Amino acid sequence: MLNMRLNRRKLIRSASMGAMVTAVGRHWTRGASAAAAGEIVWGTNEAYARPDMLAPFTKVSGTQVKTELFSDPAEVVTKLKAGGAGVHMLVDGCYHVNLSYADGVLQPIDVANVPNAAKVLDEFKDVEGLSFDGKVYGVPIVWGTNSMVYRAKEAGGELTDIGALFDKQFAGRISMPNGLFESLIVGAMYLGIKKPFVMTKDEMNSVVDLLIKQKPLVRTYWNDIGDLKNLMATGEVVVGWGWQPVMELRKQDIDIRWAHPKQGELAWYDANYLTKEADGDVKASCEAFTNYLVGDTYGRILGEDAGYRTTSKLAIAAMPEDLQKKLDINNPAAFLKGATWFLNPADPPAYQAAWDRVLNA
Repeated sequence: MLNMRLNRRKLIRSASMGAMVTAVGRHWTRGASAAAAGEIVWGTNEAYARPDMLAPFTKVSGTQVKTELFSDPAEVVTKLKAGGAGVHMLVDGCYHVNLSYADGVLQPIDVANVPNAAKVLDEFKDVEGLSFDGKVYGVPIVWGTNSMVYRAKEAGGELTDIGALFDKQFAGRISMPNGLFESLIVGAMYLGIKKPFVMTKDEMNSVVDLLIKQKPLVRTYWNDIGDLKNLMATGEVVVGWGWQPVMELRKQDIDIRWAHPKQGELAWYDANYLTKEADGDVKASCEAFTNYLVGDTYGRILGEDAGYRTTSKLAIAAMPEDLQKKLDINNPAAFLKGATWFLNPADPPAYQAAWDRVLNA
């Protein structure tokens, strides 16, 4: 693995920058080196990288944040392993980052240049996947749960059981995720398997059998959350296992609801990591950008625009009370109490083989 090293960094400070910082929020620049590179590239998803979310950082630093969008971090990791990907930062999470680290595509962060990391919610400071071999690699920026989403009118009212995903009454109008072995985990939760990420052979076979029986009911296995969002917007899909961006359909006066199934939800965090392709001034700029992500500005805009929960106490404090209430963000411990953490499976090849059996059935 790459060793953590200190690079000479240019401190770009001026009176005009100070004025801009006052306008957009001080917490994410105070105590950190300002960005030194003219452009950095961020491997992330569309919901995290909308122009209005990135503009405050660019305005103050002068650094452009370009994006490499993905539906699964493995897409970017594959490019990084080959070399020359031109991606300097990567959003990854508890569900995958162990693989990214094992593939050697990440490097440690100099936390002295990310002082806002100390202001992250306590529940996410020491979770698995942020540090490896005693060094900090990631700073958590976003958290939430994955769960069942549905069109209430067509579903006939409130749904509180994952069994709706396997119900013949919704035949042809169900959608399940294709990536990150998530459908296998959902199946395991439905069957009451206690450790869905370390399933025995018999447990895995039971889940595969369940999903093969479900397959004729499934309209499609979605790859990108935008695909599921479109399918639910048109009414082609009534119930599916989804992520938070689907709830944006409420802005179109569609009665989309988020279920809290009795079997639980999948809890996750996403963190920002530096890739091995970030060095010199680029690395300094990436650390300054990471500090911005957990400052008082980005998380507030993220909550307003996309409905995602920030890990930053500073951003939460900057939110109006109605937004805090809408995001249910003031008591993470209570929110996560009944959730299952979305981890990377102990034996990924076995999970891949099981999922291939479902797809090829």
